[in-house]
Amino acid sequence: MEDVHASKPSDWLQLPPIFNYTQKYLELIAQNGSKPCHNIATKKVQLFGFPDFKEGDTYVKINTGEIHTLLLVAFDDLDQKRCAGGDYFETEISGSNWKSRAPVFDLQDGSYKILLQMHPSFAGVYRFRVILGFSNFHGLHRRPQQWFRNETVVDMHIEFVNEEHDSSGVIHLPRLNQCTKEDFQLDSWLGRWVSFGHNPSCSVDKRGRFRCLDAKARCSDPWCRGPIAALESNGWVYSAHCAFRIFTQDDAWRCLNKKWIFFWGDSNHVDTIRNFLNFVLGFENILEVSRRFDATYYRHPSQYVRITSMFNGHSNTSQNHEGLYSLHDDAYRERIAEFFREGTAPDAIIMNSGLHDGVYWKHLYQFVEGADKAVEFWTSLLNGLQGSKPRVVYRTTITTAGWARAASFNPHKMEIFNNIIVEKLKKANLLWGVVDGFDLTYPWHFDHNCSDGVHYGKPPAAVQWYGQLGHQYFVDLMLVHILMHALCVS
Repeated sequence: MEDVHASKPSDWLQLPPIFNYTQKYLELIAQNGSKPCHNIATKKVQLFGFPDFKEGDTYVKINTGEIHTLLLVAFDDLDQKRCAGGDYFETEISGSNWKSRAPVFDLQDGSYKILLQMHPSFAGVYRFRVILGFSNFHGLHRRPQQWFRNETVVDMHIEFVNEEHDSSGVIHLPRLNQCTKEDFQLDSWLGRWVSFGHNPSCSVDKRGRFRCLDAKARCSDPWCRGPIAALESNGWVYSAHCAFRIFTQDDAWRCLNKKWIFFWGDSNHVDTIRNFLNFVLGFENILEVSRRFDATYYRHPSQYVRITSMFNGHSNTSQNHEGLYSLHDDAYRERIAEFFREGTAPDAIIMNSGLHDGVYWKHLYQFVEGADKAVEFWTSLLNGLQGSKPRVVYRTTITTAGWARAASFNPHKMEIFNNIIVEKLKKANLLWGVVDGFDLTYPWHFDHNCSDGVHYGKPPAAVQWYGQLGHQYFVDLMLVHILMHALCVS
């Protein structure tokens, strides 16, 4: 991540805009190995910035509302501070009703800035963890498994308190408003999952569903708007710099009637489309959709939506591990282009690439070249359209979970790939907006409760799943509603 200046205490913490990101990382990787300390691994860390314990305190106490800056310093096995960056730290702030990450900024001198913030409504005790995933940019290897560290370097509890500040009282954060068109312009998000109305006795039903809340349960203002029970999340909901709408079936149809949505991306798109059809549009009998299809779905003769899916994991739908390289295939490119010669273009395009790219490209500069060619293809295609252009939304690649944290599509690599693609698409003026699937999934990526490693939307099933009965699928349902919000906002 880029370095960032902490906002005023009354502001929500946000990530800075992506600027010169691709060039910076190409230079960092080119320089890696040019100094002796590049080849020295981090053996331990020290964390600075927390206040001292006060007598009688059980936990470190810090104020809600404020943005707190910590400094994590990496040392080698001789207790010497490292002089280079490149370590990838995963972070977690978690409690019974809040889950988020704490952003980490690599200062490129062996130290890392970490920022913390908690909303005053959620004052309480939280677990704070920092895990060293990879050292020395090793997560960018094509096959990085041997370099995966997975070492917990910080594991502590923090008490966020609503302490009054002189005569001004407790620091309050600006109210979260419903997301507008402008809110989707942010390059990357920094949100949180919060929980309301948790049902502790809820368990998976015979169909693998978690229908824990009363169907009439509504979102808690201002964290979302609509029927929260529709997420089947037992009260969990995601918000970012703005709050999202949970759509009823009628609302969804009012928005999407007679629309054409074009998906280009990996198999997470396949899950999202199926969940969209099952849970939002009411087609519960559709058990699966294929990687590549073009179909029109009718609610009744006057209400329908057309969905097209072009899998980009490989130019051959039965194979994997090409990603952006799938566009090298003439027949594949032509198949996509045919959809844009019909006289009317799709109303919206939802794009993604990343997981398969993580396996295919040997080096970062090769991925950058692939991204350039992909942007060139889509620019040529969309600029050739007559009439109105589609609303192009880029859904960033998920944070891979569990075993996949060590894989070719690990979070370190995917975060960098996401930022590079977003930067290039924006520079080409192709994007209407971004939906940050990486931040959305990040708080749930440490285990397999919500993911098989590379998917967050596998269909509900009351079967064994990584040592438990059934799995959570609400993270992808949240994504469905966020995409709906992006498509429907005026």
